[in-house]
Amino acid sequence: MKTYISADMEGVTGVTGPEDVIPGRSQYERFRKLLTADVNAAIEGAAEGGATEFLVNEAHDGMRNILLEDLDERAEIIIGPGKPLSMMEGFHGADVVFFVGYHARAGVEGVLSHTYNAPTTVSEVWLNGEPCSEGRMNAALAGTANVPVGLVTGDDVTCAEARQLYPGVRTAQVKTAIDRYTARCLVPKAAQARIREEAASAVRGVGEMAPYAPGTPYTFAVDFTTANLAASTLRFPQIERIDDRRVSWTHEDYETAYRMFLGVMSLVRGDPDYG
Repeated sequence: MKTYISADMEGVTGVTGPEDVIPGRSQYERFRKLLTADVNAAIEGAAEGGATEFLVNEAHDGMRNILLEDLDERAEIIIGPGKPLSMMEGFHGADVVFFVGYHARAGVEGVLSHTYNAPTTVSEVWLNGEPCSEGRMNAALAGTANVPVGLVTGDDVTCAEARQLYPGVRTAQVKTAIDRYTARCLVPKAAQARIREEAASAVRGVGEMAPYAPGTPYTFAVDFTTANLAASTLRFPQIERIDDRRVSWTHEDYETAYRMFLGVMSLVRGDPDYG
């Protein structure tokens, strides 16, 4: 069984502030170790559950955060930002996908909540008229390829969304959000034990899961914080401007709609607090 792990950083054990996840900031090197440890715990648990192949995709900011020398030797890893499918590069052919270190969507009070770009740029994203997190849009990409989401790790807000959306998913809540920059956290040993346990359960329970696949056509809408950001996306001829700050597009093929979202985000990326 092949397990695919998309690894973000804001939802990692103990992370509560931008200084924890931005390269060069005071706590970044410390939390790179905890990111790597959370990913290793997911691999160890998946192996206990019967998985035999492990592909990790770096999914945070510049996508060079996991400590390669400390990663479980059974895994391979995709490193670097030049990925056509960004956070989901390499997922095709997997039997189950894991989202490790994921966070809540823009507009809610999860730890470091945002959707792709900083909340100073993107205030909300919708998929088919429903609020959409990075996890949700990535789950839909996997789901339209008939691959279920088996495990989500992160804060309470992120895990609650996963349980609501992805049939049969296991969740490992490693912290409880108090506000956007404060959380009640498990210590690393306890958090990693929880991740291992839920990862093993996820692999054993793959047959109970169903892919998350919203119905066609697929409509994305993005609310920006300023009108000029919305205007900058109109270089794509398929994009419609709904009002001063909101744009939208629709496509029958989900991967195409998703790639358009990535293109829109690349046009408006400025100097975010974190990625």
